Amino acid sequence: MNSSSFVSSTEPTVLFEEEFDGVPLLRHSYQLTVLYTVAYGAVFFTGVLGNTFVVLAVWAHKNLNITTDYLILSLALADLFILWICLPTTLINSIFTEWLWGQFFCRLSTWANASTSFASVYTLVAVTADRYLAICHTLKYNTSWDREYTKYVIFTVWFVAAIFGIPNWYNYDLIVWQEGNYGYRLCTSQTDQKLYFLFVNLLLAFIVPFGLISGLYTKIFITVSTHRSLAVDARAREDRVKLRVATMMLTVIIVFACCWLPLYCIFTYFFFFADQRSEVFRITSMLIRPIFQWMSLLSSSLNPIIYIAYSHKYRRAFKSILLMPCKTRYERVRSTILRRHSRGGKSTATISMSNFGTEPTNLCGASSLLIEPDGKQVERSVSDC
Repeated sequence: MNSSSFVSSTEPTVLFEEEFDGVPLLRHSYQLTVLYTVAYGAVFFTGVLGNTFVVLAVWAHKNLNITTDYLILSLALADLFILWICLPTTLINSIFTEWLWGQFFCRLSTWANASTSFASVYTLVAVTADRYLAICHTLKYNTSWDREYTKYVIFTVWFVAAIFGIPNWYNYDLIVWQEGNYGYRLCTSQTDQKLYFLFVNLLLAFIVPFGLISGLYTKIFITVSTHRSLAVDARAREDRVKLRVATMMLTVIIVFACCWLPLYCIFTYFFFFADQRSEVFRITSMLIRPIFQWMSLLSSSLNPIIYIAYSHKYRRAFKSILLMPCKTRYERVRSTILRRHSRGGKSTATISMSNFGTEPTNLCGASSLLIEPDGKQVERSVSDC
């Protein structure tokens, strides 16, 4: 779904060489402009930081290299594209009267918005299929769904998503819209977008995928409720992990749907029911639309928080990434101390008193016991970060 300002669906007048009066720079008051900027900026900062941690965690930790983690990595990359490309252009449209980024970014932003949204929702479908096979058809899952197969699935999702975004690249352009003595530069579609919105945005990118997700999760819960080993006992660690991951990804899907549903509703109103001369349309377009667009972008920053809340593996991975500078500094100090004692003819042994996530390595702020050759025990504190 494009992030451009919603304008009249009538055929625009494209003007190039005429002189117009200067248009106001901002759509809203300074207070509301600052509020929008802070709200969008908070989503950008938390989302980029969290999803970057997800990418680093899957890339650097071998225990996060299972099929579901690859799909989570794909979802994190889609969220990063949305935050880096779509969020700034959406904010520009929300606070400025005109489009300021030129023709290329007009087309790029609308193509990226459509493609990444499509990739995100069908990655969630793939995650749901992964959990469905893991819980309902375990034998088939263990023999047919592996990491190489997951890579093909991810490639297919992104390839198809890029294709479905191509119409936006060609349909959207930078125009000058005449309204009285004013001429507004707008990034808008040159064709009627009703059919594209109805068929691609609403049907293929929302109704169909969430219909598939709902059907698959219904079968998962039926299987869980009718199998005692999964629903009640669940003593096997593998079964507990499957259920926990399924619950985590269901939470991601529910949050995604709740964040995007208001935006789909308001664009359905714009395309099919709005009276563009009414006060309701003006208020909805100017004030409510930016809030619903902010909510859709918010989902991209909430996913890493959900992973931390549900997954011990991701908590440990995030902790190790955060403490990596401290670990590096400690290892450097420790190597220097060992070299000095080695040159002095001393034999030392260091007993770690704390763990770095899952690594048996001492950390910043941890204490260690140094045993000198004469038998004395000296407790030392590693330098703080």
